[in-house]
Amino acid sequence: MGEVGGNDYNHPFFQNRSFTNEIKPLVPKVIAKIENAIKALIDLGAKKIVVPGNFPIGCIPRYLAIFQSKSSSKDYDAFRCIKWLNDFSEYHNRELKRMLHRIPRDPTVIILYGDYYNTAIEITRHPLIHGFKKETVLVACCGDGGPYNSNSLFGCSGGPSTNLCSDPSTHISWDGLHLTEAAYKFVAHHILHGPFAEPSIYPK
Repeated sequence: MGEVGGNDYNHPFFQNRSFTNEIKPLVPKVIAKIENAIKALIDLGAKKIVVPGNFPIGCIPRYLAIFQSKSSSKDYDAFRCIKWLNDFSEYHNRELKRMLHRIPRDPTVIILYGDYYNTAIEITRHPLIHGFKKETVLVACCGDGGPYNSNSLFGCSGGPSTNLCSDPSTHISWDGLHLTEAAYKFVAHHILHGPFAEPSIYPK
């Protein structure tokens, strides 16, 4: 399955909707939709389904840019990500895993959790050993300026204000919201071959 829930949360966050009253209550609804999609795939005959969690949005340049003016030093962790936003991603992922454990299925059906969160955290916290630049961990390759090169949602539009990095393979974020090809390759490899899938997709 593809990532489900990202845009369901992105849009209200970017519209400055109430976190307590509008965004956090979306989680059970999103999880229910994912559960329905899994059941539909099982009914169609799927035998192995990988269900990914959400990325750590507190480390995503667009979120960092939006909440920069609303955050104090205590809101950031040691890696300069916004803690409460990552806590929200972890909340979604916990609820997702609970659902995956309880969903009824035939013993021949295998459902795996793809840990996007910790895969992304790994390259965010240890960029150098994985081929990424430390100074651009939280900076978009393609954007429109600012400390995160992500002043606006459509900064990577190719217009006169667009700033493009010289080597996307050394960046984690492409446009402030999506990963670069190099980062997605890292995520895919470590989901497929471990250790960021529960249980392992290709056990050794």
